[in-house]
Formats: sequence, C-alpha cells, structure tokens
Amino acid sequence: MPENRDFAVRPLSKQVRNDHRDAFRVYLSSTSLAILKLKAGDVCRILLPGGGSKEAIAWNSPESIGKSIVQTSRTLQDCYGIKLGDQISLVRVDEALQEIGSISLTDCSDSDRIERYGPIPIPDRHHWAWSLEFPLSKCEALAVGLTFDLEVRGQKRSFRIASIRPVAQNNGSTLFRFGVNSKVLIDEAQGDVDESLSSRLEVLSIGLGGMSRQIQAINETLADFHPDTDILTMPTFYEHSRGILLYGPKGTGKSALLSQIRAAAWRRTFDIGSSAFSKGVGDGETKLRNIFQEAIRYQPSVVIIDQLEFIAPKKASADSQPLAPTLCECMDLVRAARVLVVGATRHPNDVDDVLRTPHRFADEIELQIPTARDRAEILHAICGGPSVALDEKLIELLAEKTHGYVGADLFALLQLVCRKARRRQINSSGFRDLNPERERTLDESRDQQSSKESVVELKIEESDALLALQETRPTAMREVFLETPTVRWTDIGGQHDIKRRLQKAVERPLKFPERMDRLNVKSKKGILLYGPPGCSKTLTVKALATEAGLNFMAVKGAEILSMYVGESERSLREIFRKARSARPSIIFFDEIDAIAAKRGSTSQGGVNVLTTLLNEMDGIEELRGVLVVAATNKPDVLDPALMRPGRLDNILYIGPPDFEARAEILHIWFSKSVIDPEVALDELALRTEGYTGAEIVSICQTAGDAALDEEDETGQEQNVCWRHFEYALDQVRKQVDANMVREYEQWRDSVDIK
Repeated sequence: MPENRDFAVRPLSKQVRNDHRDAFRVYLSSTSLAILKLKAGDVCRILLPGGGSKEAIAWNSPESIGKSIVQTSRTLQDCYGIKLGDQISLVRVDEALQEIGSISLTDCSDSDRIERYGPIPIPDRHHWAWSLEFPLSKCEALAVGLTFDLEVRGQKRSFRIASIRPVAQNNGSTLFRFGVNSKVLIDEAQGDVDESLSSRLEVLSIGLGGMSRQIQAINETLADFHPDTDILTMPTFYEHSRGILLYGPKGTGKSALLSQIRAAAWRRTFDIGSSAFSKGVGDGETKLRNIFQEAIRYQPSVVIIDQLEFIAPKKASADSQPLAPTLCECMDLVRAARVLVVGATRHPNDVDDVLRTPHRFADEIELQIPTARDRAEILHAICGGPSVALDEKLIELLAEKTHGYVGADLFALLQLVCRKARRRQINSSGFRDLNPERERTLDESRDQQSSKESVVELKIEESDALLALQETRPTAMREVFLETPTVRWTDIGGQHDIKRRLQKAVERPLKFPERMDRLNVKSKKGILLYGPPGCSKTLTVKALATEAGLNFMAVKGAEILSMYVGESERSLREIFRKARSARPSIIFFDEIDAIAAKRGSTSQGGVNVLTTLLNEMDGIEELRGVLVVAATNKPDVLDPALMRPGRLDNILYIGPPDFEARAEILHIWFSKSVIDPEVALDELALRTEGYTGAEIVSICQTAGDAALDEEDETGQEQNVCWRHFEYALDQVRKQVDANMVREYEQWRDSVDIK
C-alpha cells in the first residue's frame, strides 16, 4: 500500500504563472518526496480533512521547506476547497493522468462584461472553443473549476471548466490532461452538467458530529433544488424556500456547517462577508445586486452570508444605512430561481426583522449546546474514525465530563490531550535523554528508511484526558469570573442529609431525565442554604460543583451592585446568559441578601436588581440547565417572592454540627496532621459542642501553631498534643449561641419550611 503522510498547507513564495500551466502542482521537500516514493511529475492524491480526495502533481520545492509542509497555488486551493493551514495527507497514485475526451466550459464573466457584450451567440461558440484550445493545451493538468481569461475580437471574457469527460471510463479521477483529440464545448452540455450536479445536491455529515437533525432539515430544503422534483407535482401555492438562517452560540459549528453547504454540488457558490461592504453603502448595494445577478445566471447556486447581523443589523444609528432593504430586494428577485441564501449569526435577534419572514429566511435552524450524546458524535467526527489513539471508553468519558463544551472546545481539548500524552510517553520512554546530535541522526535514519517500525504511535490514557480537563473550560465561561472548586464531599464532615438532597437536585436531571419525564417532574431551579456563619455553606456548594462536574460560577452579591444606573441589572443578565450558554451549570450567589433584600426596605436600585433576578429565574424565558444556589446568614431580610415555588424553593438549613459531624471534621484534620496518641478524638468532639465547622478547624489550626511554637523553643519535632488543644479551646470562642440558633428556627417556622 502506498505510503501517506500529513502536511500543513502553505502558500507559494514565488510568482504564480497566469496561464495556469503549473496550477495543480504540490511542492514538497526532497525528503518528503523520497518518503512518499514520488519524483517530480508523478501523480499523487490529496486526502482532504473533511473527507474526499483530489489529485495533484508532485513537484520538488525550489526552496528549503520543512518535512511537514506542502506548498500549493491559490488556484489549487480555490478549486479543491483547501485553506491555508489545513492538514492534508498525500499518497502516491500509480496511474497516469487520463486524456480528456470532451471538456465543457461556461462563460463566467462578471456582470459588467455580460451587460456590455451580451451572451455568446451560438454561431460564435465554435470560434471561442477553438481559441480556448491553445491555453488548455499549455496546461500540465486540468480540473473542474479552473478559470481562464480570453480576449477575442476585442471582447475579454472569463471561462470556467464546468465538466470533463475522459476518453476512458472515469475511476474517480479529478485531474486530467488535454490531448490532441480533446474536444472543447461552450455551454453546449450545460443542461447535462446541471442535472448531474443537482442530483448530488446534498449536505454530507462528513466531519460533523451531533448535527444530524440540522443536516436533515437542510437537505429537506435542498430537495426543492433537485431537477427530479418536477416529477412530483406540488400544489400551486407551494414555493420553494429562499433562505436558511443558522444561529447558535460561538463554537457550535456554524462555520463548519456552512463549509459543508458550500461543498455541495452547486454550480457556483457566492460568499458575502462584512468586510467586503465597508467602503460605503452605495458601493455595497451595487456589489450585493451583482452577486445575486450572478447567482441567477449559474443556477442552482447558493449565496452564503456569514455574520448576517453585520450586513443587516436590527438597530442602527440615525445616519447609518444598513443593507437590509437591498438584501430583501435581492431575495425577492430570486423568488422563482434556484438560488438559496444561507445566513449565519450568533444572535438572531440582532438581525433585521424584515429578513426573518416566511418569504425570505423561512427556515431558522438552531445549533444548540451539544448534549452528552452529541459530544460523543463530535469527538468521533474530530478523531476521524475508530483507528485513532482514543478508544471508545475514553471518548465516552470525555463526552460525559465536558458539560457545556461546544465543538470548538472539544477540538481544543483533544489537542491538549494529545500534548499531555506525548509528554508522558517521551518522559517514560527516555527520549528526552538523547542529545540533539543523536536525535538528528535518528530523524535522518527514519526518513531514509521510511519504516513504520521506527515510529511510535501515540497512546492516550485516561490520566492524560483528566489532566487536560483540569486546564480547559468552555468558551462561554472564559469571559467571566470562574472558580474551579477542588473540594470533595469527603472534605466536609457531617451534613449527610444536606449532601444527599443536593446530590438529588443536581444528578437526577443529568443521569435520569427519562424517569423525571415519565413522572412529569421538573428539575429544581434554585436552592437556598441558610444558617449561622462558619457552618460550611460555601464549602458545600463547592463540593457540589466538583462532584457533579458542572461549570461553576461563583458570584458575590455585593460585587454585582454598581453606582451607575442599569449597570447592576446588565451584569446580572450577563451572568445568566453565560450560564445558559455553558449549561448545565451552577450559579452560586454568596451573600445573596446584598441584592435580594425585601423591597420595602431597600433603595430603588436594589428593587431593580431583585426584579431582574426574579425574571431571570422564573420569567418569560425558561431557565433550563442552570441551577441557582444561594447562601445567606440573614434569611429574614430576603424578599418572600424569591422563595416561592419555581425559584429558591428548596430551602436547606445548615446549622452547627452535631457530635458525629464534629468527630468527622476532627478526623479529616487529624488524617492530614501528626497527632499525639493521647489526644482522644471523641472527647475533643464533646468539648467542641456548639462550635461551628469553621471554628473547629480554627481550633485545630491554633493547636498546630502552638505545637510549632514549642518546636521553635525546644528545637525538636513536636506532635500536636492534648495540651495544645486545651490552649486552642481557650483561644477560640463560640460565635453562635443558643439564641442565634433559635432565631433561625423561628424564621424557618414562620415561612413554613419542612
């Protein structure tokens, strides 16, 4: 089987020929040519990153380039849909280029030339075809999509190769050579070409994961553009769709899906970018109309508009003139033509409403945050198949632990996982002990031998994936304050009932959604933890986020408040927006009493913040996949509306620890220190009755400090003894008395919390 290797696409540094003679050459280093067993002029096959393959001519690079670099012309990149920086594979092809039997070209001149000269008259087509034979014969190789400029009788026109029929039966080749007997046709086989193209007009799922529903919806729309749709008579009122609007958060795959739509068998594709319309409104309107006129000439065609909100924004200043009216006019113009307009945006509400109608962008397709099953499909698509370093078990692990990750995040995560695995294998294999001269010798030997035995395949282990997960976070959470908790349930003593109730609130919607749907049970939206200071409310929430593996946003209530009007409300809405984008996630409001005090006892600014909080939790837009957890030691000042069903309806009291909880807290601290055997844990647990968890830890820390003081005085290592704890009990005072606990109990009874 021929050898193949991966290469990064780079541009040519030399001047490209205008006659396209060497347009389909790929330039490699002499070492790479030797490894692939190629010589200059041999045919090779390019394996594209999104699937499929194309042919090219191997050539020796005139300059010094790396062994993993391939240089290509801009013409080859445009014809084959390759971008700079793409990773492609090359493999040798044993067969020579096939000779062309007939080649069909279409006039693709710009609209100004078409208006000036008009279409080519039928009697003149033979003359134009004869004139094209010379530039075609000078080319080393030809492929569909190649464009030529030709001037005859004072008319300068552009021609594009629409189809190629070889002399022999085609075996999937994409590159051909022009022979003495090759026949040139101008627009004559256009009908056949269109039919063959349209019959394959569909979006493939190659390289895309978790988008089966979206791709199916797009292909249903593309069915309107197939020629065989005329067989089935549609009602007179039926009109084919003119536009598709793709929307979704950053990184969900809009650009990748646009690339697949672009790669469908359209006769021509037209891309509209915001940068092309920045020179003025009049110039932009002219360009837009010209593009749609071209699209009508080359049916079936597609017009792709990325970042639609910049071309046709919903809101604009008084002196600005967006292109929305012109775009509406153009979309109405293609009503009866086989022209599809596809737009993409992150924020559909920022697009002008006149475009979001059934007669324009009729089909709105959302690309949502992927679920665990979708994430597994995306990982499979990125890996490219089962013969990769990741096994099925590891892919399932990553899919389960990457809550809130979009496709771009998963791609970045896999890159980091590979780097972690490479570092581990190099360190464990002793490769780093080789000196540079030895490494260079081994590299040269490996290149010359071209032997697979000398190459060690990367093997990814679970530890590599877990290490990478600790260093990555979803795109939606990178712009906000994100605290990554490292607290486990085992780090908290006691509170077993609280732990169990919190686990149910978080884990049931994630692990057993079918059971909840069967019984029509909705997941909890909010949890309120209240109790005296120092009773591990914040620590409990951190452990909840760690154990559940959810995205965690910690917000202090006082930090939201701002002196500027509307700024606090905007900050609060932004927090919820980010949490929705990275769902499932937890928003933790510490000291929530700072922003949710009773409306009769606060300023107007505080009322607005509270109203915003209530609307975000249980307003018009449903809060899904986001759990709000709040903590306070002043529950009596909270507004009652915050604690009604549908908001913070799961209210849990976290009070001072009982005997068993105190013993667990002491045991956790003792296990990490050096304690003298004379210290009785149970007796110390009895002596600390009435102390909070934070105060018990403070007693242990004070006892440890006393032991360190003795070490300084005696110069000998000292264990933590009973006398040190006696000293600490005298130093640390109780801050929670019986009256304070009674007040919390009275508040609980007043709001009828069970």
